[in-house]
Amino acid sequence: MTIPPKPTRAPDPRPSQPASPSPHPGHLTWSATHTRLQALTVWTERRPGHGEDAEPLAVHHRPTGNGLLAVFDGSGGSGAAPAWHAPDGATHTGAWVGARSARLAAECWFQGVVDGEVPDTTERLKYCLRAVLDVAPHGTRSKVTGSMRRLLPTTMAAVRYRVGDEGVRWQALWAGDSRSYALLPGSGLHALTRDDTHEDDTLAQLRQDPPMTNVICADRDFELSVQQGEFSEPCVLLAATDGFFGYVHTPAQFECLLLDTLGQARSAGHWAELMRQAIQPVTADDASLCLAALGFDDFTHLRGAFAGRHDSVVRGGYQDVPSAAGPDAVRDWQDRTWESYRHTYEQLMPGVRE
Repeated sequence: MTIPPKPTRAPDPRPSQPASPSPHPGHLTWSATHTRLQALTVWTERRPGHGEDAEPLAVHHRPTGNGLLAVFDGSGGSGAAPAWHAPDGATHTGAWVGARSARLAAECWFQGVVDGEVPDTTERLKYCLRAVLDVAPHGTRSKVTGSMRRLLPTTMAAVRYRVGDEGVRWQALWAGDSRSYALLPGSGLHALTRDDTHEDDTLAQLRQDPPMTNVICADRDFELSVQQGEFSEPCVLLAATDGFFGYVHTPAQFECLLLDTLGQARSAGHWAELMRQAIQPVTADDASLCLAALGFDDFTHLRGAFAGRHDSVVRGGYQDVPSAAGPDAVRDWQDRTWESYRHTYEQLMPGVRE
């Protein structure tokens, strides 16, 4: 009997492409390149060692072409109670533990899927999440209770994909307000998920930061939403927490960040580092992102494929914030540019859940 190879993270190429050391503890950028697969992650913490985003998950099983990208943002407001005291004396919140427990569960689920040991279903992923959260350290239950209080709460945005002769089949799975996207050379950024909030307009979500109506947690039931489709190659799939997209003026500016840094980058690792440098000064949160570029011959091909789209975004005025004007002018600019950008951005977004 032949045992199928286990999925592995794409190997870190730093021996041949050394990365510059970062002065920011807790930041991680790495990249990996295989034949027609280029992957990277970016992870940065506001408080090094205490960030409530787990490290991004990017795994790919080369024999079958299966991959998983996922990010996890521990919900600090509802999970702020202490849950675990580390051996070094550090105390971590329930949100910190919840995000890392969910990451472990998702990786175990993917491992079982490619090994043929567990079904490739949303129900099985939810079972794995519950099983790991049940045995994770919970800490002392707070005496303060309420509808917002959660035990080990975290968001998740994941993209499960498979590369085949017909193209790239993908499945987005999520809970909360982290997001998965597709970045396509001809049409730009498309949201593949819809936030679990009562506010459905993406620009209004930027202005209001509405509370989530559904998160992964250990003490209550939660839902995993799913959306699936197929792209022809080449394409880019990515997942990000709100530290990347929640502190811009408009949804289009997240695409601007991706394309601006891509146009300046010399390699996938350099692209990751440029994204970190761009987001760290402006975000007010931990930020994590993972990305897989599929079907591009090399990084030069990847960068060149989006040059035309970058020019289109620049011409659309999505970067031209009227900084010298007052708040009313900025609001008018947001409304105007969102209306011109919205159709493409929402083209693949799932419908509103009843």
